Amino acid sequence: MATSSSPSNEAFSLSPLAFLARHFAPPEESDVVRPATPTFLATGAIVFDRPSTETDPKILLIRRAPHDSKPLLWETPGGGCDDTDESVLHSCARELKEEAGLEASVVGVVVPCPRASAEENSKIAEVEAEWGQNLGGQFFFTRKGKLVCKFYFVVEVKPDQEVMVDPKEHVAHVWATEEEVRNKKIEGVEGVQLEFTTREQFLVLLEAFELRRKGEI
Repeated sequence: MATSSSPSNEAFSLSPLAFLARHFAPPEESDVVRPATPTFLATGAIVFDRPSTETDPKILLIRRAPHDSKPLLWETPGGGCDDTDESVLHSCARELKEEAGLEASVVGVVVPCPRASAEENSKIAEVEAEWGQNLGGQFFFTRKGKLVCKFYFVVEVKPDQEVMVDPKEHVAHVWATEEEVRNKKIEGVEGVQLEFTTREQFLVLLEAFELRRKGEI
């Protein structure tokens, strides 16, 4: 999978297993109790519909299938990293291709996920304080109790491609403006409400629009 990367995300050129070993090494033997260690990585692809030099950008969102977990909720293309992926960046490009049919040309910078407060989720806040390392990932626990760290990358795609979702996993896609994301509704399309998979998914989209407006991505 031939994709280039941004110089600022060199850390993610490691394979998923190597990245976990470098940044999330299991706690050493100690009397100090430490939070859980992330055992899996995941990625999300933030794809804008136009170059950064143009205004009023839209972001690609896809809707989960009704038979899947979190049915009919909206998210960015993405998913878990495979141990066989060449790098975390390739994981992101692979998931984008599988879920939206788009080939990445550049996997760019990470859009940092907002930190959890102790009031919102004390367990996640504890994990972030231990493992955050300013890498910008989102921490969450799976239904089986495994800790995952997910990174959202801004991705440029090759021209003249059409979005094609896998019906086994997703049933629709939209290109949404910042206002539509903020209001959780697609303007001019009756009945299309944007209910997101997680609060963090919603907030990281707003952060992406903000960074885009500042010219930082």
